[in-house]
Amino acid sequence: MEFKIPKIAINTLTEKELTIYKELDKTPYGEELAQEVINKLISNPGEDNALYFFHRDYCGLGIFYVDKEFLLADVYDGWGINKTIALSSSQTDFVDWLSQENDQSMSLYGNQFNNQTITRIRLEWYLEDDFSHTNSAFCLYLEKRKGRN
Repeated sequence: MEFKIPKIAINTLTEKELTIYKELDKTPYGEELAQEVINKLISNPGEDNALYFFHRDYCGLGIFYVDKEFLLADVYDGWGINKTIALSSSQTDFVDWLSQENDQSMSLYGNQFNNQTITRIRLEWYLEDDFSHTNSAFCLYLEKRKGRN
């Protein structure tokens, strides 16, 4: 993995952010989930089929497979890759990296702490047949998981 933008340093977090950081899930995503996400990316390469939010302004982080490269990037206005944060041409390296990440560690990628970052629930949502980039679809997915739909 090549990192173009370093993680946010924990010592730069505000007291409120540090409290949130400490409460985020530290359970690694694991190899199985990481491999399933990578398999879906490979079977549907390109920015349009990646994992990211699609709405106005800052859309958070996305995971992409474009031109035989796996990317973690931030997204603006739903237009796909804006700034590449990390990349790898090795499927093995990307799976290894993602499998060791967790909600807490992912909250430090990008320019904004814990703002629309990659989370376990977003990775699982991406694997659903009815995945959509829209926030409303994600909200419906969350409601479905809670048994409200």
